[in-house]
Amino acid sequence: MSTKRTKMAVLMLGGVLLVAGCGNDKKEEAEAIGSSASNKLPMAITASIYDRGSVPTEEGTYESNRWTKWMNEQSGVEVKWTPIPRNQEADKFNVLVASGQAPELITSYDRNLLSRFVSQGVAQPIDEYIEKYSTSYKEYIQQHPELKPFVTFNGQTYAIASMRNTQAATMIWIRQDWLDKLGLKAPTTVDELIEVAKAFRDGDPDGNGVNDTTAIAMSNAYSAIIDDLFMARGGEWFIEDGQATLSFFTDRYKKALTLRQTLYSEGLVDKEYVTDKNWARQKQLWITGKAGILFDTYNNGPSADFYNSQPDAKLTPLPPLSTEFGKNGYQKEVPNYLLTIFNKDMKNPEAAMKFVDWMLDKGWYNLSYGMEGTHYELKDNVPVTLDSDKLKKEVSYASEYRIVHQQTLTPEFLLARAGSDPVDQMVQQAIGEAITVAQSTEYRKDFPYTPAVDAFTDVSGQFQKKWDEIVTKVTMTPDLDAEWGVAQIRSEWEKLDGSSIEAKVQEWYEQNKADFN
Repeated sequence: MSTKRTKMAVLMLGGVLLVAGCGNDKKEEAEAIGSSASNKLPMAITASIYDRGSVPTEEGTYESNRWTKWMNEQSGVEVKWTPIPRNQEADKFNVLVASGQAPELITSYDRNLLSRFVSQGVAQPIDEYIEKYSTSYKEYIQQHPELKPFVTFNGQTYAIASMRNTQAATMIWIRQDWLDKLGLKAPTTVDELIEVAKAFRDGDPDGNGVNDTTAIAMSNAYSAIIDDLFMARGGEWFIEDGQATLSFFTDRYKKALTLRQTLYSEGLVDKEYVTDKNWARQKQLWITGKAGILFDTYNNGPSADFYNSQPDAKLTPLPPLSTEFGKNGYQKEVPNYLLTIFNKDMKNPEAAMKFVDWMLDKGWYNLSYGMEGTHYELKDNVPVTLDSDKLKKEVSYASEYRIVHQQTLTPEFLLARAGSDPVDQMVQQAIGEAITVAQSTEYRKDFPYTPAVDAFTDVSGQFQKKWDEIVTKVTMTPDLDAEWGVAQIRSEWEKLDGSSIEAKVQEWYEQNKADFN
């Protein structure tokens, strides 16, 4: 009896092991089939691209041009691009997400927008994909730990980040030759800026005998620069006596609004700028020598068009101006450039990571400088531009496609790139000087990025439209003042449950402030 039971037990155990073995075999087979199926997925993705209207007609469109075709050929990944208007990105993305038509790679400068997509479940964590499919980006993010806070949500990685080529952003440019002609010194304070602007308005600095100059031209950076002078950029949060406070509700912002009104009422800016939606008129004033001061970015004042139109002009970046609150530097961008999330509906994450790695290894270089022998030649390992006009037409728009890059801009590098082209030398010399000026003074930014508070994100667009309307009204109406304007902004804020949002932002700040450094 004992022997029979033993034999029976052995047979039963063998059967169990056999079944288990078959189960393991089937599991391995299923995994192999799954892996095989994954490998058979098309190496194709869809991705967003900022549409700034800068692709020349003869070059094609943002969806199809020489560079989209080149990327598909060289990367081994077919990418279908979805253009997103830069000034409408939140609305456009929201529509695409709601309709289930959002691209698989969603790229934005706005971390708060992406944070919202994370909280809504639109985005997915990508740590596993980086570990499994990436080599270059995995190493890159380890080499740039300053980027990690911008891609981390709830302890997980939700985005691909790219470093900036320089942290310089905004700049006030001034015609040094106009200062010299009128015997003026470069302004060092806001009050001195107003006096110089009046001299440019009245002193016939272009020497044509006609009172036809506008002191200040601008771009969409105008409002930001005005506010930054007083450390009160519109819509940003500051810490005032330990409390998270919107810029509008500081004494500093009232001074910024007053300056905006003064420049307008004194005729120191073009009074049609409010309706100059694409800033074409402002650009024309600057390029044709009808304005002596430009509120713009660090790389947009000097250009071939400007120097070709004004060959004797001397252009200089203006060091930061002092106010009664001290001196604030020009805006310095955060360490990251673009942030890219993976849509939860992405079909082939391996293809996405392959494209990111290729872009980091090879793609970014040509998208920055063009093709060797056509757009540049290498001299001492520097891609020297062969034809600046050709580069502008055929390559300048391509940098938008760089999800990641390794470009670093220094004054020395920029000047070396210009080669022997005298106009490009002047352009790059001036841009290099601007980078140096931008680095000279600290820029106040109490929050490294917009607080990840959904309640604030939900009302931001609506609130901005309201404050823009109020600021414009105050600027153009002499009988109104900054006190009235701020009171109106406060009223609109409270209609959006602003006090409750302030409490939530304060709570978020207390929870996250230790990570800000």
